[in-house]
Amino acid sequence: MRKLTKIIVPALAALAAVGTAGAASAHPNAAHPYAGHPYAARYAPAQVQHVRYDDARHHTPARAQAIRNQIEELQRRIDRNDWRGRISDREARGLRKDVARLQNQFRDYNRNGLSNREMNTLQNRINNIRTRLRIERNDWDNRRW
Repeated sequence: MRKLTKIIVPALAALAAVGTAGAASAHPNAAHPYAGHPYAARYAPAQVQHVRYDDARHHTPARAQAIRNQIEELQRRIDRNDWRGRISDREARGLRKDVARLQNQFRDYNRNGLSNREMNTLQNRINNIRTRLRIERNDWDNRRW
């Protein structure tokens, strides 16, 4: 019995060690080529994450409010330039349609938080409408381009 204990106990210990080593090597990122790289999480095998509200990559309500304020300022500038006669009614109507589309897109994007891409898209559209308002204000041709 004593001989059996001397043989079986070390064999079981070795088997347990091999079993835990196998489980550790089965980790999904262990075989990944970027395993030690700081950006390894970005390139890890597919791990679906559906976090929108608490994710640091999505902007705070303050940033959404800043976009909302810029859109409202665009509306005021278009109305003011139309009222002063700096742009024609036709030009103002076209710019107002663009701002309405921008508001709809903002509403869709802001429904579950703004990502960086969505934030950049909205900011680019705001800048484009500002530029078009400036061009319409200075062209004096009373038509939409």
